This record gives sequence, structure tokens and C-alpha cells, in this order.
Amino acid sequence: MKKGVISLFVMFLVFGLIVLNISGVEAGIGIKKYKESMLVGEGEKGCVVVGAYNPFSTDTNVIIGVTDPIKDVLVLQEAKTKLLPAGTSSDEAINMEFCFKVPTVYERDCKVGSFLCAVSCNEEQKVYDGEIYLRTVPLETSAGGIGGSSTSMSVSQDMKVRVRCDPHPTDYTLLYVLIALISLLVIGIVIFRKYRKPKSERIKEKMQELKKEMKSVRKASPKKKPVRKKK
Repeated sequence: MKKGVISLFVMFLVFGLIVLNISGVEAGIGIKKYKESMLVGEGEKGCVVVGAYNPFSTDTNVIIGVTDPIKDVLVLQEAKTKLLPAGTSSDEAINMEFCFKVPTVYERDCKVGSFLCAVSCNEEQKVYDGEIYLRTVPLETSAGGIGGSSTSMSVSQDMKVRVRCDPHPTDYTLLYVLIALISLLVIGIVIFRKYRKPKSERIKEKMQELKKEMKSVRKASPKKKPVRKKK
């Protein structure tokens, strides 16, 4: 009997604390999820959108973010703070967008360091589970202070990011580009060395080349025997 009375007293106490806590809150936030899972390729940019609403009586700012382990794998995370007006219902939810970029997560077979790589996609698909959350931020007043409720509230939903693997053979494009650049560099050096000399020196070199050609032609041509005249 005593245990039952004590349990009932604890329940009423917890309920009373919850009611007092809610009544003291001036601004709050709700989350409305539009997408539970995303499929994004390596190196691609993806964005997830959730709805934010504020059924309370005071305006508030709201920010969006993600928790670990999704936070650790994503790069170039982009999120903005938005004003959430008071009295916003779930049907009037304001879209909050969180954008990110997926890094390289699958193994690569590279010929030289991290270049000339092939992807076979023999691994299982990489999947990262976490949560996406919305958190209130107190408004700043014109005097530089903080207006409204100083209490920060947050709500979250499950979020899953699946990374697509795109198989491809070794890409030799970079090698071809390097060969073309080296060839252009060699040709440029040859042309530069040829035309940097003075005109008179270039003429002398051409004359010497012509003399060498004439000598070689003379050596190659057969000598004619002198013809004797008959008496």
C-alpha cells in the first residue's frame, strides 16, 4: 500500500514539474521531416530539407545541424539561421535546408600515389546513421542584448545517408594531359633557342648548313673521265 502511494505521489510530482516547465516556456520549436534517407554519390553535393514550426507566443531564431557519426563523414556543411515567427503551426512549417558534400569513402586501386585510380565497388554500400536537429537561438535586440526566452530548445529526427559507389576503370586523362604539356614545353624550348640568336648568326648557320649539303652532294656525284680527242 505504501509503495502504491509513493508511486502515485512521484507521478503527480513529475506531471506537475512538466506542466510548470511548459508554462514557463515562451518560445519553442517543432520539426517536420520530409525525407528519412538520402542516396548521394562520392564527391556530390546533397541537401536535406526539414520543416520548422513554432506554436508558442514568441519569435525565435532556429538553426539546423546533424549529429555524429554523420557529422564526421560529411564535408562542406552549409546551414543558415532563420527567424521562426510565433504561432507557426505544423501545416505552416518553414523549410530549413542542410547541405553537405560526401567525401571519398570507397577503396581505390591507384597506379601512382593517389593518381590513375580505378574503382571496382566490391565493398558493401556505405551507410551513415545519425540525427538531424533543429535548435532555437535567442533573438538579439537592437541594443545588442538578447530578447525573448533565453532557454534553448532542440528537436531531432533520424537521418540516414547512403553513399553510392560508381565503378570505373583507370582514368588516364591526367597522364595524357601531362604528356601533352611536356611536349608543348619541349617544342617551346626548341623554338626559343632557335630564334633567340641574332639574325646575322642565324644566316651564318644556314650558310654553313648549305655548304655541308653541297659538299655531300659533290662527294655523292660520280667524277666524269676526261674525253680524249681523236687526232
